[in-house]
Amino acid sequence: MLPLLVFKSIIFAVVPLILTTCSAYEIPSVKVDVLRSGFNLTIADEPGIKKVLYIVRINGECPGFMDLIDKSQPDWTASHLATELKDKDMLDISILVDHNGEAYKTFQNLIVGTNNNQGIIKRNLPRKCYGNNSLNIDCKPSQTLVADKLEICKDQLIFEENFDGPTINAEKWSFDIRNLVTGRQTDEFVVYDNHGDNIFLNEGSLHIKPTFTQEELRKASIDFGSRCTPVENVVTECKLMAKPPRIYVPPVNSSQIHTRETFRFKYARIEIKAKLPKGDWLLPYIMIQNNAPFDRKQMRIAFARGNEQLTVANDLKDIGGRLLYGGIVKNLEEHNTYFKEYYGISHFGNGFHVYTLTWTNEAISMAVDGLMYGQIFDNIDEYFFITLGVSAGGHLEFPDNLVNPNVKPWKNTSPKAVKSFWQSIENGTIAWNEESRHMIIDYVRVYAV
Repeated sequence: MLPLLVFKSIIFAVVPLILTTCSAYEIPSVKVDVLRSGFNLTIADEPGIKKVLYIVRINGECPGFMDLIDKSQPDWTASHLATELKDKDMLDISILVDHNGEAYKTFQNLIVGTNNNQGIIKRNLPRKCYGNNSLNIDCKPSQTLVADKLEICKDQLIFEENFDGPTINAEKWSFDIRNLVTGRQTDEFVVYDNHGDNIFLNEGSLHIKPTFTQEELRKASIDFGSRCTPVENVVTECKLMAKPPRIYVPPVNSSQIHTRETFRFKYARIEIKAKLPKGDWLLPYIMIQNNAPFDRKQMRIAFARGNEQLTVANDLKDIGGRLLYGGIVKNLEEHNTYFKEYYGISHFGNGFHVYTLTWTNEAISMAVDGLMYGQIFDNIDEYFFITLGVSAGGHLEFPDNLVNPNVKPWKNTSPKAVKSFWQSIENGTIAWNEESRHMIIDYVRVYAV
């Protein structure tokens, strides 16, 4: 018996599907014998069976068990005498069979307590053939979990996006469509939408481009209707009308996409090649997030402010775009952060870099261009999803205590903050270069760990 640490995929040496040659054979049903001490799994021997691999999880828990049987005695039996099964226990069993040199796979399930504990599998899913390759047992156990996927091998590429198509792939990505000025400390001065001016593909890369709202300060309004994707408050995130002198809609339009509905995972190595945006008060979000609206957590893969230079008064530290951050936001509302920092030679928006975040069940490490610059020991145990977006302003990421306080046109948490940002745009104090304001993503790759 081999222990299975979140064993998620026994792969057949990247085999092609050869359904026409495989349709004649079906894997026999598994018999589960529940004993006083432990249980046995058995497939009856048939001509042509060379190897059998069982992967078992009990009640969905990991670690599970993996057994490779390469000789029948006389049938193909795996014994687990130290593991006691109870009534109503659920067994999820993946069976892989080498039959005459071709690999076959099926999933079978059992609820203990049927047939007087002579547990014949009660349900068979459709059997699948994976071509004329014998079982590849070199697959290493992985910590990685992916929602709705049963099997993954360590170092397996589990998600890839190269942005090569004519439009953003709706089977992978969804848009945030909401207003970020809602009267909370987490506000940023942005409206997220899916306008083609703000997000598009060009020459195999994703571009996210923030723009200034074209409406007049006092007349701007928002009403997303059924398109809205609120996170916390359906009223304020979906509809807002300017009511001077206290309420103003965000002065910046931008975009943010995510994989919340299509790809959520736990523990992985995320690698993203990107060029960050340059422009005063811009914020790039290359991160993964959990799916808990009132306990929001983030792991930032690459974060550097858009300002060329921004010096803090108390220690004269430059927190402008040369300073790269990566790490954990444990609680977004409280801005409870655990970041590691790395100073680049120049602003990280001056060129492309490869940003990597490696998340295991013990630690999170950050790297840029292959150089690891920080590690945080933490055992976060939630599913996360990928998020890519550009924001601006807000109350959390730009401190008030700058060497030249007049540089920043608003005060954090001030009720006039949004109005002040609007006015700085109108008088030309805030102006962004047409090209450098873009955040450009070349590719996104996620590997199992």
